Amino acid sequence: MSDDRTSLSPDLADFANRLRDAALRLDLVVEDRSKLATTSFSGGTSAATSLSPTDLPTECHALRINRFNIILGVLPDIAALEAVRETLRRYRNQCVVARSYLTPNETLDLQLMLLGPRSSERQEAWRALALMVERDDRVARKLAWLRPEDPKRDDESFADFLKRTFLARPWIRKEGEFDDVALDQLSSTAATTPGLPRTTAAEWQSIALDDGKAPDQIVTALVKAWERRGQS
Repeated sequence: MSDDRTSLSPDLADFANRLRDAALRLDLVVEDRSKLATTSFSGGTSAATSLSPTDLPTECHALRINRFNIILGVLPDIAALEAVRETLRRYRNQCVVARSYLTPNETLDLQLMLLGPRSSERQEAWRALALMVERDDRVARKLAWLRPEDPKRDDESFADFLKRTFLARPWIRKEGEFDDVALDQLSSTAATTPGLPRTTAAEWQSIALDDGKAPDQIVTALVKAWERRGQS
């Protein structure tokens, strides 16, 4: 496998473009990270610092969206356990290569997103295999998009997939518009709400509207703010 990963299959190119477009709609910074999809470790100049093609995927692409570095790949065409395990092994190896180009903090946000074959969305076998993939927490966080049978449903299916990623924005009512009415009401009624200090409500509002935080970070920050209530 060469280090030239610019030639992508139509399916993987579509996956990358969908992620790129979703990020740009949120005004996030997007860039290609071709080094993360190479065969050689950072600083390597010899065969000893490169992995064999048999240990790496035949196709992958790498993006950076804000602080998140993402390896994109494809799952096998057939829902066979051994085939999926072998594919996962190769993409884990690719993530190891990618980590060699990242700082320690950046490695914490490395993600692997894998594209399922057409019609995999409603197949029980594929659902079980995708769950296995996503439960594998070695090297990088993993997510799988299982596509519907009808390509006309791709937009809807991809939107559901996005809800499970760091690109999810549940507090946005529609593109570019924040649904902050409930937060405003929370702030205005905090003084009369038992157990909810006004300072905590204001902190919750600030956390929820912070576009730089991922969903899991927002949840953690909200919990910590609740734990600090009444301490100031």
